[in-house]
Amino acid sequence: MEKVLVISSSKSASEALTNFLRDSFQCTPKLVESAYQAKTYLDSVTSVELAVINSPLLDEPGFELAEYIIEKTGANCIFMIKEEYIEKISDRAEKCGIIIVGKPFSRSLLYQLVKTLDIAVTRSLKLYSKNLSLEEKITEIQTIDKAKFMLMEHKGMTEAEAHAYVEQYAMNKRKKKSIAALELIDRLNEQYL
Repeated sequence: MEKVLVISSSKSASEALTNFLRDSFQCTPKLVESAYQAKTYLDSVTSVELAVINSPLLDEPGFELAEYIIEKTGANCIFMIKEEYIEKISDRAEKCGIIIVGKPFSRSLLYQLVKTLDIAVTRSLKLYSKNLSLEEKITEIQTIDKAKFMLMEHKGMTEAEAHAYVEQYAMNKRKKKSIAALELIDRLNEQYL
């Protein structure tokens, strides 16, 4: 986890959190003191992976900021609050996907939470990347099939002939089959439509 934002109005807690995150996860957390500063930063840096809020903040209790982070960004959010207030916000936090940590807490608990989030984010990014790759392949297949269908319709080719034609055209032009198929579609549209 590289992009971490720490929001804390307490100097001692800010220092302890940033040192802990830097030492445990080899990241350089950005530190801000208020919800306003956090929103300004999040609006300019969209790649924040984790926001850690040490409640209360200078300009608000902090829970509204946590909701904002979950709704408006792709970052996970850990909200630190005194133990006696957890019950009041736990339902809202659970519905939003905000992780609540009661204060005081142990370093090992925080480490396990952040490490679990890091693993989940890494896994999600791999799945997202794989999904994008599959979507690209589907689009390429659809484009090639469209070119073959147009060749069959306008040139009277069989499916095997159209397939061979697209492959030969791609080899002759030294392009990917999907790019060659797009060119064929454009040529056929100009010629017959």
